Order: sequence, then structure tokens, then C-alpha cells
Amino acid sequence: MASDPSTPTTPTSPTEDREATKEWLETILESYHKSLEPDSEMDVELREWSVSPASGGEREGYLSEQLSVGVSYSARGKDHHAHLLAKLLPQDPFNRAFVIETLFDLREIKFYTEIKPALEGVERQYLTEDSLSLAWAPELYYAKHKTASESILVLADMCQRGYKMQDLTEGLTLSQVQSALTTVANVHAASFALQMEKPLQERFPYLLSMEQAVESFNCLVDRGLPLLLKFLVSRKDRAEVREGLRKYSGRRTVDVLRGILTPSDKLNTLVHCDFWCNNLLFKKEGDATCCCVIDWQTVMYGRPAIDVAMLLCTSLEASQRRKHEKELLSYYWDAFTSRLSKFAIEKDAITYTEDDLKEDFKAAQAMSGLVVVGSVDIALGNTAREERVLDLLSDLMNAGVL
Repeated sequence: MASDPSTPTTPTSPTEDREATKEWLETILESYHKSLEPDSEMDVELREWSVSPASGGEREGYLSEQLSVGVSYSARGKDHHAHLLAKLLPQDPFNRAFVIETLFDLREIKFYTEIKPALEGVERQYLTEDSLSLAWAPELYYAKHKTASESILVLADMCQRGYKMQDLTEGLTLSQVQSALTTVANVHAASFALQMEKPLQERFPYLLSMEQAVESFNCLVDRGLPLLLKFLVSRKDRAEVREGLRKYSGRRTVDVLRGILTPSDKLNTLVHCDFWCNNLLFKKEGDATCCCVIDWQTVMYGRPAIDVAMLLCTSLEASQRRKHEKELLSYYWDAFTSRLSKFAIEKDAITYTEDDLKEDFKAAQAMSGLVVVGSVDIALGNTAREERVLDLLSDLMNAGVL
């Protein structure tokens, strides 16, 4: 785990690329190598570096300022080259206040400095080397947080390691969905094993709470629903969708969100809670498809079906979703229980079944549909995305989910 330097000599983190200094970069690299070899003296010499605003293909979400950093340096006599992504507090006053108030920045820093190492510790305890997960989340280089004033998270730039984000309009391929489900099933299983030692909410008290999640998603729906209803005025062929959505202008949205975001009395894990294709990176390794998950600001304690439903509802083209939804739900369950068995936890040791997952999945589909409504601005104006949103909502209404 990279250290969190707080001594007075630590250079102040930049707010933009022009403020990045050699001393600041060397602090990051020294911290990183010290985390790998705690007992060694670090002698880092920075030779070449470049710092620029991150491009769209490199960015991790949009609730932060992000810098793309390239460095060539030596450490303990060895040459190194690295491509990094630095996430800083947003400069826009409204977004900055929102991030600070909701602890989005702190929560993600804690994910990389505390949660991810704990989950990887479980895996190292039980799994053989060839069974260990690949880079399921970016590698941490450096983290620093001072409430309301400074927040920086420096990660390996996975796009420079061959990972790519799939185009939202096209949606994910079946192999990409399976890879994402396996990855999140492994995270869910490791967190379940971890909580057998100590409750996750006690271990990680900064997790997004149910009430915080309800408020955040409800605000999203309040913003997106009027846009979608206005758009649907001209879509007479989708009158049933517009009529169905009008029911969610009041308290009903909160009730749906609270119903699924309230932890289960049977089984809960850590959940990403924003698990869709724009937070996933993929890479081909021979015949295998590897998945790396980014943007962990909303990590919370809850029902694992939340992540599964969010992925399938948002990230698959409609015909693929209809054709493969049931088998993909079973695929996830098999991956989850298979991983639990490697942690010496058998199916009959938990009071949760595949039928329970299916029930939670229905409720999570309703939440996912509402999240899609709240995020409809990224679909409007793009015909293919518009139709996918409307197909999803129509399907959920016809199934009695919405």
C-alpha cells in the first residue's frame, strides 16, 4: 500500500498541469517504491517527465480534475518508465463542494489504500498464484487527503497498459460482460470472506451509506426524468413508456431505491454501485478478456445483485440483453459461489440461494432503470442510445419491474 505522506516538507499537490513540479513527482515515486520495499532507502532520480490534462480515453469519471503523467526515472540504480493518472479535486466550485460533502474523493482514496489491499490479502491467503485475479483495479502509486483542501490519488494509467473502454453506443460484447461479471463476483466473494472476520461496515466506516446512496440517485432521477418526459412528447410510439415514467415524479422513486439499497437480511457484500461499461476497461490476453474496474467513489455495503443488474441493464444492446440475461445471471452466480468455495465457504454455509439472487435482481433492475433515466442526457441526441434506453424501460415495464 502506498504511504500517505503528511510531513511539512511534502510538496503541495498541483491543481492543474502547470503546477506540477519535479519535487512533487519524485515524492510520488519515492512513496510508491517505499511501499514495495519498506526497509530500503529510496534514491529516486527523475530524468524526464510530462504532465498534461487527461484525455477522454484516459479519464476515470468526471468528478475530479485529472492529469496524465509520464515519467522516466531511476530508483536504486534501476531504470523505470511509468504512465500515471492523477485525480485531483475538481476546480468547478459546485462540483468541488459536492465531492467534498459526499466524501467521494476520500472514499476512493480509502478504497485504494485500505479496501483493495484487504481484499487482495484474502485472495493471497486462499488462492494459488495462477488463480489470483489480474489487475482488477488500477495499481496505486500515491494518495494524500486533507479535508476540504487537498485530495490526490495517483494510479497506474491502465490505458497505457493495453486496456480500453468499450464504446457506450455499441455496448459490451458477451465475452466482455462475462469477464466483468467474473471480476465483480470475485470482489463480492472476497469481501464476503473478509467480513467473516469483522463486519465490513465496522472495518470500513466511510462506505457510502444507504441513505447517501438513495439521496444521490434520487437527485439524479429528479434531474433526468423531466428531460426524458419532454423528449417523449414527440415519441407517440413510446406513449406507454412516458405514461409509466410519470408515476416516478414523486415519492415512488425513493421507495424503489430504498427497497434495493437497504442491506439484505441474508447476504451482503461490498458493491461498486456504479458498475457499468464506462467504469470498465478491457484487454485481450490471448483468448481471454481481462476486466479492470475504475471509479470506486460509491463503494458501499449491500446486495451484490445491484452490480449485476446495473451492468446488464446499462451496458448490453437490447437484443443481447433479452437473449442472454438469464444465462448471465446464472453465470454470475456460478462465478460467485465458485470463488466462495476457494475461500472454504460452501453454498450451504450461506443463507442465500440463486432464487434469492433472482429476486434481488428484479428489484435492482428497477433501480438500474431509474439510474438510466437519471443519466439520460448522455443518450439524448444519439439515436442508437435513445432506442436502447427506451427498449430497456419498455421491457422493464412489460415485465412489471417498473
